[in-house]
Amino acid sequence: MKIAQNLRFFIFIIFLVKLTLVFAVIDEETARSYFSQTLEYVYSGDFKSAYEYSKKAMSGRVYVQELPYFWYLRGRLGIINGEVDKAIQELRNYTSLVRNDDIENLIQRVDYFRKLNLSPSNSFIMSYINSVKGSVKGIEYFQTPTSLAVYGDQFVVLDSKNKRIVYFKNSKILKIKKISKDIKQVFFDRNGDLYLLGGKSLYDEKEQELVSDLQVPLIAGSDRKGNIYIVDFDRVVKYNTVTRKPTIQKLNQKVFALDAEITVDRLYVLDALKQMILVFKLETLEKIQEISLPEKIWSFEVTPYGDIIYLGKDKVVANNYAFPVKDVDFIEYSYPTLFLIKWKGNTIDEYVLKDDKPLFVNIKNVTFDENYAYAYFSVEDLYGDELHYIKYAIGVFEHDVYVPTEIYPETMDVSIQKVDKCVGELITYRLMDVRIAGDCSIFTKLTGSVREVDSAPRKKLYWVAKWAYLRPVPPGIIKLTAKVSIKEQVFYDTMFYTEKLMRMLLEKSKK
Repeated sequence: MKIAQNLRFFIFIIFLVKLTLVFAVIDEETARSYFSQTLEYVYSGDFKSAYEYSKKAMSGRVYVQELPYFWYLRGRLGIINGEVDKAIQELRNYTSLVRNDDIENLIQRVDYFRKLNLSPSNSFIMSYINSVKGSVKGIEYFQTPTSLAVYGDQFVVLDSKNKRIVYFKNSKILKIKKISKDIKQVFFDRNGDLYLLGGKSLYDEKEQELVSDLQVPLIAGSDRKGNIYIVDFDRVVKYNTVTRKPTIQKLNQKVFALDAEITVDRLYVLDALKQMILVFKLETLEKIQEISLPEKIWSFEVTPYGDIIYLGKDKVVANNYAFPVKDVDFIEYSYPTLFLIKWKGNTIDEYVLKDDKPLFVNIKNVTFDENYAYAYFSVEDLYGDELHYIKYAIGVFEHDVYVPTEIYPETMDVSIQKVDKCVGELITYRLMDVRIAGDCSIFTKLTGSVREVDSAPRKKLYWVAKWAYLRPVPPGIIKLTAKVSIKEQVFYDTMFYTEKLMRMLLEKSKK
């Protein structure tokens, strides 16, 4: 084993020496130029050309301190272009000589998607973030809130008693809107449009009626096709936000729903009479499970992986892990952020409640104007669905040094690819930042997509980091890292920019 390992090291070193001798005409500055061109292709989505240029960039001399960047980018592009085994082997050979955290992180992400673990979580962490109050300096903004909904970096609170909706951004009140209808629930769809549910009807944000003749409705969530699921006694009403039409599916039983949630393929309903959580297949509404509860509850949530979170007596329980809380009336959850709503004191406490599953951070693009740099990146769960209200955990770094940034969400177009056979690896498509439609169900399910191309979601929420870049821009390659940190859990992605890339992009923007 030791001899074989040493032989691999020797062959790898010979490979590097041969590259330097054969292609010595390529000097360090030319290699940097090729590296910049590689980045331009990456950020425009031309990964094939980017891969070819990444090879050219390594066909000569490279500054020693920048060598890990060249290997990382070439390996990443090899993975994106389907040469996963080759790329991983070359990266492992390199890191056996020189340790590099960014390369190790890339290899770990490949390994995780190859050994995908979607089973129930073995541990949870819970940590306080912030609080907002309904009364500030004697001025009352909300009283006994009854519903809360999240999108991007905002959340809204329904004060049904006073017929008003309070909009929050960065934990500060953005605006207050009076409503005329009796509303019991607020809900954001996947495009950030707000819906209002009354006792008998569903309305849009302007209070225009969309669905009528409901009985005892409760919104469970929305699927990737744009359907809002409304549990309504012995049926589920699906309102399609694209066609603006409802369809009705019968349940095989009557349910008195206290709360309801959905995941990528399941519907969960808390039945008041049975005091059980009933689990149905999302497509067919076939009941597949009844989850017994150790105590009487009336508020629960569910993680993307099916772990149940509920509010018990003076505690929040996540998959049997209990966390003490006091005076909480109900909870709302936008993975991994938990909101504890307290009528006493009119307070909403924000916590992070996180399982043991990794998050997927992916830098899509880097752009510039005359004053600022902008990095666009997504933060997703393992299924490829975007995470909202995660700004508190995001940091951006240059050469591992924190950069003060303005961070905000932006909804943008995302590419859809049709794949009829399960060819290739999931990590390839995730790094490409595409959604897969077609007959390979595992790819569609784990890239935030659906089977039908026409129904695939074409918008996606990205996080944007904006910062004033250093002038003059230093020569060489600048490493850029987007990081999500939740206590001891850290998830990140690494990319780069250069002064030449900046000049090229600025010149293009002026044309």
